[in-house]
Amino acid sequence: MKTFRFLLAQYLPLGYAGATLLGLLCSIGLWLLAPKTAFAQNPVQRDPQALTILAQTIKAGGGQELLLSILDFTETGTITYNWADSVSRDITVKSRGLHQFRIDVDLPKGTRTTVVNGESGSLKDEDGQTRPIYRQSANDLGSFTLPYLPLIAAMQDSTTSIVYEGLVTHNGASAYDIRFQRVYTKRQDPHGNRGEREARDFYIDPKTLLITAIFDRIHFANGQHDAGVSHEVLYSNYQHENGITAPLTIVETVQDVTGFTMKLSQVTFNAGLADSDFAR
Repeated sequence: MKTFRFLLAQYLPLGYAGATLLGLLCSIGLWLLAPKTAFAQNPVQRDPQALTILAQTIKAGGGQELLLSILDFTETGTITYNWADSVSRDITVKSRGLHQFRIDVDLPKGTRTTVVNGESGSLKDEDGQTRPIYRQSANDLGSFTLPYLPLIAAMQDSTTSIVYEGLVTHNGASAYDIRFQRVYTKRQDPHGNRGEREARDFYIDPKTLLITAIFDRIHFANGQHDAGVSHEVLYSNYQHENGITAPLTIVETVQDVTGFTMKLSQVTFNAGLADSDFAR
């Protein structure tokens, strides 16, 4: 069990400890028994309909010029872990660009700190023990609480496929499903499945044009036949903050098991965060 918790900490640095462990164990067991899928490399696709919807989403979020003017932001609020007693604690979120991110949670025995700087990161528990964060999770945490920035970056990246998957029913509501998938060269991706493993689906409300969820898969092993387990971040309670439409309620789930619920109450943009704020 200790080894399993260590593994989850690397892949779920924000919510692993709060997830219903039995539920995750059962879900991962089912994943191990699931049919395996083979993947192949594909050329870059830039779906015009997807790009049109994304442009509308960026406009709804405040507009590309204003969003790109955000150099850093700080948020405060509470986080409720899905423990037996549903513990709620104060939280501070700091973000700078796409590759610097920090969360501090006040726990009874100390502060639990998650830091991402570049493509790597670490988790320091309240007892002082530090463990690494897997690269995929570190990449996912960039601008975790403000999802417009990775969306814009993907649109500006000519090696990322952007595909309109249709108007679907997701979590009981209609949503546009748009998939982002990086395309690698054969040298970068000899097995031809790296892009598929890193792919993310953005779900967008067709009425408000705001992002309601980002879905991807967590992979616990290297190999062509690792289908992964489902991982999702849900966004709601959008509020206007200095011209930006920001989500103030964020929920993380793994295999439909809730890990945590984050409720933010204050957002400050461009406070002048420095590299030292994200030191590990």
